[in-house]
Amino acid sequence: MRFQIILGLVILCLTSCDQLTNVEQDAVVARVGTQYLYLSDIVEQLPPNISKDDSILLSQNAINIWAKKQLLYDQAVFNLDQSSQTALNALVEDYRLDLWGRTYKESLVKSLIDTIVDTLLVQAYYKKNQSNFSLTENVLQARVIGLSKSALNLTDVKFRFQRNQEEDKRYLDSLRIQFTSYQNKDSIWYTKRSFQEQFPSIPVLDFDNYLKKSQFFFIEDSFEVYLLWVSDYRLRNEYAPFQLVENTIRKIVFNQSKLEFIKQFDQEILQDAIQANKFEIYP
Repeated sequence: MRFQIILGLVILCLTSCDQLTNVEQDAVVARVGTQYLYLSDIVEQLPPNISKDDSILLSQNAINIWAKKQLLYDQAVFNLDQSSQTALNALVEDYRLDLWGRTYKESLVKSLIDTIVDTLLVQAYYKKNQSNFSLTENVLQARVIGLSKSALNLTDVKFRFQRNQEEDKRYLDSLRIQFTSYQNKDSIWYTKRSFQEQFPSIPVLDFDNYLKKSQFFFIEDSFEVYLLWVSDYRLRNEYAPFQLVENTIRKIVFNQSKLEFIKQFDQEILQDAIQANKFEIYP
């Protein structure tokens, strides 16, 4: 009967958690010795929108797992010799301090991430280590527009797409809802795979034929035409463009800066403690 009452409370919480969290007294679900398991401990483990049957099953399982852990701990304390307990307590305390310390350092690193990974640092790393970023395949930098073959403004779109002045860009942006494909930035680089994913209707069997700098291509099928302007390209084994490897370099620079920051932080925390007379080494 007691367990059914508890499950009723669990189900009530799942359907009306906001009301239950206002109740100051937390119901006790189970006890092992002097340790107690509370209703809130169970509710935290249950996923939202769970059915009544599943909540009963998961609640019972959670209670049993908690009880077994507590009972096993009690038996370990009673049966393990004192030297084993001392060693375990030392390990637990060391882990506690390490966990708090690492978590605090990570929070500091996250708060400083914008200053740690400066764009200028990323670009400088790229320039210094270009030889480490060779391409494994051909890539191209391109703009693309796809539209219906029957579009009345096809000639105008084609002309403005090739001329690509600021007024042309604004004009094409205003028509983008008419286009089946639209990417009108000159800075985007594509591998054969990413190009196919971005523009699946454009045939890429002849991808290498598009590797021509400042070149316009007019591609058509039964229903659509595709306007392709290739601004630049790089061949396999050449240096990868910065835009393609920027995220990779950013991670490298971040990890290097993070290690340097933590090293410096560890040194400073000792020096600050010594100066504040919080840390002493006795002879």
